[in-house]
Amino acid sequence: MRSNKLFTAFAAVMLAFMFSAAHAEVTLFDGRPQIGIEFEHEKAADGSYRANSMTLFPGIVWKDGWITRAELLLMREREMESGVVVRSYAYAYGVRLRKDVHFTENFGSFLRVFAGRTGNADVSYNYGYIEPALRWEKDDIELYGGYRFIRSIDGTTGHDVNQLRMGPGWDITDHHGLDLRWSRTWDAQSRIRLSDSLEVEYCYRF
Repeated sequence: MRSNKLFTAFAAVMLAFMFSAAHAEVTLFDGRPQIGIEFEHEKAADGSYRANSMTLFPGIVWKDGWITRAELLLMREREMESGVVVRSYAYAYGVRLRKDVHFTENFGSFLRVFAGRTGNADVSYNYGYIEPALRWEKDDIELYGGYRFIRSIDGTTGHDVNQLRMGPGWDITDHHGLDLRWSRTWDAQSRIRLSDSLEVEYCYRF
């Protein structure tokens, strides 16, 4: 219950800050601050459960340097089984870094790494992922495809998965961006397909 309240309070503060600075030109640590919100719907491959989650990720973007993006991620999830809520919540939080590389004017790649903690009422553990990806962009449109290797990093078993991710993105204006993604997740050892997900992400750049 306490973590639910903290998440709600943080979300309210970040959204208030976003709207208060909506018409300001802002820089932070020589980069451009941004805040994103993502909604995800996940369905098990065998249809046994569905989950809906919301993730907030405030961050900073730099045009160049060893790191081109740094973000703090905060996620809340509600899982359903046969129409019944089996867990009132799940959570995840952590830090994510990204490095962009351009091969040509329109084609490039990025490497994204994450470290954090996740859990629910039954279990919690430290985990991380690494995601190499390719991206093509033209004008205000981007197409992205990546492969995410997600692993427990504290010895907790049964949570290692691989995930294929792809989808388009649009820069609606200089301040507003929208991304749509589809992802498929497999168990890292057995290669059994676990779930498919649809994600909608909105980002505001200050």
